[in-house]
Amino acid sequence: MSAKLIRFIGNYDVTAEGKFLWEILTQLRGLGVGRLVTKTEWNRKWPEQPSYLKIVRARPEMDRWLHGGKLWAEFTFRGRNLGIYEFGTELNRSDWKLVHKHEEKLFTEAKDAMKEVTLPGSFPIPPLQVLLAKKYAKKSGLEWTAAQERAPLQLAIDPQFKLLELFIKQGDLTKQGKTIYEEVNPQDFLDLYGAELPTKVEPWNVGPAEFVPRFTQDTLPKTA
Repeated sequence: MSAKLIRFIGNYDVTAEGKFLWEILTQLRGLGVGRLVTKTEWNRKWPEQPSYLKIVRARPEMDRWLHGGKLWAEFTFRGRNLGIYEFGTELNRSDWKLVHKHEEKLFTEAKDAMKEVTLPGSFPIPPLQVLLAKKYAKKSGLEWTAAQERAPLQLAIDPQFKLLELFIKQGDLTKQGKTIYEEVNPQDFLDLYGAELPTKVEPWNVGPAEFVPRFTQDTLPKTA
């Protein structure tokens, strides 16, 4: 007897706990200009550091599912005001909530704003490379100094953290070690992800799901 097909119904984005943004704004006067909206993802990751958008201008595409459009908003992220941003496809997730007017004052009070992340301007060269460099300097009659055991560090910021580039600084750190991992604070990087590690959500393929049994008559061991 063959197994029956299983069809999944509902939202595949299991981490979302709200509505689509345009679903909210199209029900407000003036498309929500002047109102505050936030994401439940932000509130879960940084509950003490409020993140929200203050709507400046909204232009929905009025498509069938109210997924498309452009939005201009004053972006406050983890208690730090980033200025006015233009948003597009990144709004298409059912994770938005409207901040009611009587809750705006309490919601926008930042108990602890995001701090700047300070990274070293240089990093220690691996021991093997230092050893070979010293041998080459001695063979060539060149002077070797301790400063040559470090190389300049050029940051490559991940696109998802590009908006935080203003708060990522480089400077001379007091703590130095044999590797760069001994010179930086791991908590600074964990704070970028908040109280939960990032999860990747993949959309399901179009069509019904199909259950394939793991064990069939062909794979079961034969008995005498």
